[in-house]
Amino acid sequence: MDIRKRVEEIEGELIAMRRDFHRHPENSWEEVRTQQKIIERLEMLGIPCCKAAKTGVLATIKGSHASGPVIGLRADIDALAVSEESGVDFCSEEEGCMHACGHDTHISILLAAAEILNEMKEELNVTVRLIFQPAEEYIADCGAPYMNREPLVQECERLVALHIWSKLESGYASLRYGPVMAAADTFDLWIKGQGGHGALPHQTIDPVVAGAELVNALQKVVSREVDPLDPAVISITSFQAGTSANVIPDSAHLMGTARTFNTELRERFPEMIDRIAQGVAASTRTEIRLDYHRGPRPTINDRACTDTGLRAAKEVFGEDHLVEFPLQMSGEDFSLYDNPKCLMLLGGGDPDESLRYAQHNPHFIIREEALKLGVEYFVRYVAEYSKEHAPEGK
Repeated sequence: MDIRKRVEEIEGELIAMRRDFHRHPENSWEEVRTQQKIIERLEMLGIPCCKAAKTGVLATIKGSHASGPVIGLRADIDALAVSEESGVDFCSEEEGCMHACGHDTHISILLAAAEILNEMKEELNVTVRLIFQPAEEYIADCGAPYMNREPLVQECERLVALHIWSKLESGYASLRYGPVMAAADTFDLWIKGQGGHGALPHQTIDPVVAGAELVNALQKVVSREVDPLDPAVISITSFQAGTSANVIPDSAHLMGTARTFNTELRERFPEMIDRIAQGVAASTRTEIRLDYHRGPRPTINDRACTDTGLRAAKEVFGEDHLVEFPLQMSGEDFSLYDNPKCLMLLGGGDPDESLRYAQHNPHFIIREEALKLGVEYFVRYVAEYSKEHAPEGK
């Protein structure tokens, strides 16, 4: 089969699928319509499938000559609690929910790749497992560990994924050996004070002042306790306290995230954050409690998986369009699968760098011509892997 030609033939259908998923985003563990649409599409193609991990889907394409390995292709399917401001004419129809990380493109790319791979069964020496995973965005209870326990996933000798990346220009891709994305933990800091009248602060124990001190103090953890050559982030992302202009509240709640590639540093983060918190508590007479939530570990590409991927990617993008994109402090629960694996960053950004809005931004948008390149990469990866397992003499 002429893979590139076949991909181009279904490009219109691919874009239409993506726009439908974009119009109807669903948050983590709520991907009911998304799951149903995936199943409908797979059933239309005659690909056996089943529900998995509540709102996920697993499907299988068995090569006609397959006698050995199973390769898994994974796409995450959830959206984010973001109100869309992209201005596209297929904007989200769900208030306060948006595919602001590009998972709508991942679903569509994998479904289109499934169509072509199903047509190529006679050429394949391997079995392909399609993994549509829910809840990648929900760090505290993400979907990968649930899918990881599925026997159909455990059978896979390797897993392959891609992530559309708005900061990388469309037409380019990055597939690197070793670390790709950081460990991504989250935490809550609960501050208990004593409320009272805003005009009488001396009669209160002010949790707002304590929270402000805590935000500033936590900045010193990375700047003064971490090797400057060791990438690390501690960010406070939410500060909630009070509802009135003249009342000092009883309590405050801070939320944040901690990220690193260093597993030893990651183990130290809870102690470091709590030590700072208790110092602030003592100086402000408040009580502060830390709840620390483990998220995905660092995403690290397996060498053999990446070798195959680079051969496929060179055919798709050409060597001059494969780049070493910088390490990302964003997290990816793909890391929580036990299988050997690799993740490629697929460029989806505008040629005009000023229009490349970051993932999770309400203006986030990708160039749709990138979709067909993602499809071709998945298909060529499977074809390369199948060649690796061809019987001797063939």
